[in-house]
Amino acid sequence: MNETPTRTDEDAIRTALATVEDPEIHKPVTELGMVADVVLDDDGQVTVTLLLTVAGCPMRDKLTRDATAAVSAVPGVRACGSSSAS
Repeated sequence: MNETPTRTDEDAIRTALATVEDPEIHKPVTELGMVADVVLDDDGQVTVTLLLTVAGCPMRDKLTRDATAAVSAVPGVRACGSSSAS
């Protein structure tokens, strides 16, 4: 029996985030413990909070763009917002 998931789950989001590497350390943000929070709502809106390695991280924009692109590619995600904190 083929079942089509009706809702994206957090595991799929975290799997997508595992493809996002910190550009300076060259390891996935998930492995580095940089994913502080993943919030999914029933409408397919996902919000990801990334922890930065240092305040004023020069790679903030790149990490945000890469995380947003990775999560947005997950089936069922309608919108993604990423925020970062240090």
